[in-house]
Amino acid sequence: MEIEPTVFYLVRHGEAENNVLHILNSYSEADRYALTEKGRGQATKVATNDLSEDTIDIIFSSPIRRTRETAEIIARATGAKVIFDERLRETDFGIYSGRPTSALWGKYPDPLMRLDGNEEEHLEGFGAMRDRLESFLKDVLAKYAGKTIVIVSHGDPLEQVHGILLGDSVQRSVNGWYPEKGSCTKVISKLHDMSRS
Repeated sequence: MEIEPTVFYLVRHGEAENNVLHILNSYSEADRYALTEKGRGQATKVATNDLSEDTIDIIFSSPIRRTRETAEIIARATGAKVIFDERLRETDFGIYSGRPTSALWGKYPDPLMRLDGNEEEHLEGFGAMRDRLESFLKDVLAKYAGKTIVIVSHGDPLEQVHGILLGDSVQRSVNGWYPEKGSCTKVISKLHDMSRS
């Protein structure tokens, strides 16, 4: 029997206080910055407009405050359960967390420069991020293949999730699609078994 395709909605959190302040915020400061009023409005729009046509089976979210608040707004509107998973967390910005975004972009103007990260700066690379996201998707597909799933996360992780689902390499994903804050992107995937990936 053929398994139905799995429908993923990739949701980037709404605008948060750290976005307005142009401050990098990693898992080490998970609860510091809330959604702004605009960000709550964006999350509500996703829940009531973008997700209104499908029955949502489950929501997975990064546990960082801005994603948690976004997921909770979606859960109230859809009635779906939220599971928080640390593998969906923001990039670990290491020594740059809590600092202006310009500090990171000034040193790493090309995202490909961050593929391997920087151990001395405790900066997570896209390769390591990809590993945790592949582990997450493997577990999700083992249990929820054929379902309709919402993933609430951050720009860089969602960029890689999108690439994994479409079969793109980590390098191609870094220079490809990238979600706007408060956006929702539908991906229909026939990927069911990641045990050999």
